[in-house]
Amino acid sequence: MLWATRISNIRLYQYHRSLLFTAPHSFRTKLNFSSLSQPQRYCYLDEDCDDFLPWLEQKAGAKISSVLSIGKSAFGRSLFASKSIQTGDCILKVPYSVQITPDNLLPEIKSLLGDEVGNIAKLAIVILCEQKIRRKSEWAPYISRLPQPGEMHNMIFWSQDELEMIRQSSVYHETINQKSQTENDFLAIKRALRHDPEILGDITYEGFMHACSLVGSRAWGSTKGLSLIPFADFLNHDGVTEAIVLSDEDKQDSEVIADRDYGPGEQVLIRYGKFPNATLMLDFGFSLPHNIHDQVQVHFNLPHHDLLREMKIDLLQRHCTPPIKDVNGFKSSLESFTIKLVLILVS
Repeated sequence: MLWATRISNIRLYQYHRSLLFTAPHSFRTKLNFSSLSQPQRYCYLDEDCDDFLPWLEQKAGAKISSVLSIGKSAFGRSLFASKSIQTGDCILKVPYSVQITPDNLLPEIKSLLGDEVGNIAKLAIVILCEQKIRRKSEWAPYISRLPQPGEMHNMIFWSQDELEMIRQSSVYHETINQKSQTENDFLAIKRALRHDPEILGDITYEGFMHACSLVGSRAWGSTKGLSLIPFADFLNHDGVTEAIVLSDEDKQDSEVIADRDYGPGEQVLIRYGKFPNATLMLDFGFSLPHNIHDQVQVHFNLPHHDLLREMKIDLLQRHCTPPIKDVNGFKSSLESFTIKLVLILVS
C-alpha cells in the first residue's frame, strides 16, 4: 500500500484563504515570496553536508540515492541532480528504519503521555530529547542540520504587530489557534513530566514551539502517524510538479519518482501538497507568486430572519465547499464560500 500525505500541522480539512488584503511594502518582505517553479541551475555544494548521505546510507545499510547531491540555493538547503535524471527514474529511497516517528519516544516518556498529546507534539519531544544529548545522539548528523529558530518564518513566529496586519484574514485566526494548540500541548507535557523533570531538562516553550514547527513543516503522514524522512526533507516545494514522496508499506521505504527530466546541477523539486499561499505561509514560511492552488474564502452573514435562508443554505451545500471539522476542532462555516480562481479582465 502506498502513502502520499504531506502533513501540514495535521489539519485534515479543506485549506482556505480569506479575503485578499493589501500589505505595506515593508511587510511584503515578510511574506517571503518564492519562485521555485523556475528551474534552479545554480548548484553550490553544501560542504557542511558532505558526510550526511554516506552516514545515512551506512545507517540504513542501503543505497539512498546515486543521482542527488545536497547543495545550497536562494531558498536554503536543497537537493540537486548530480547527473542526468529521466522522467520515471526513482531518485531516492529512504527505508523506514532510518525515519523518525513517535515510536522513537523514550519508553519512560511514552508511558507518561496520554492521548491528549498529539503526534506533532510527541515527535517534537523526540527532537528535543535528541538535541539534549547532542553528539551522543544516534541522529546527531540529521538533528544538527535542521533549521534553527532564526531560519524559520512560519507564522507562529510572527510578532503580534505583524499578525495585526492580516487580522482580517482567516489565516490570522488559524495562526492564533495554532499557537493556542502548541501552548496546550506544552502545558500537558509539563504536567505529565512534573514528577520526573530531568527527562527533558530545562525545556522551554520557545524550544518546544520550534520543535513543533520543525515537525509541522517537515513530517509526512505514515502508518506510524508521522514520519520525519532524512534527506527527502531537503527537497523544496513546487506547486506544479507531480512528484511527491510515496511511502510503500510492502517495501518498507519512502521514495520519490521524477516527473520530468533534470540536467546535472538542476534543483530537484517535489510537491508538498496542493496548498494555497495561506497554508504555505502558515506552516512552511513562504508563499508562491503564481500559486495555481491559491484560494480566497469569502465570509457573509445569513441571518435567521432571512426568508430565503434555507434556499441559500441549500445552494451553499450543493455548490460550495462543505464544512469539514479537523482534529483540533476547527470547523469552516456554512456562511462562507471558496473562490479558487480569480480572473481580472482589462479592456
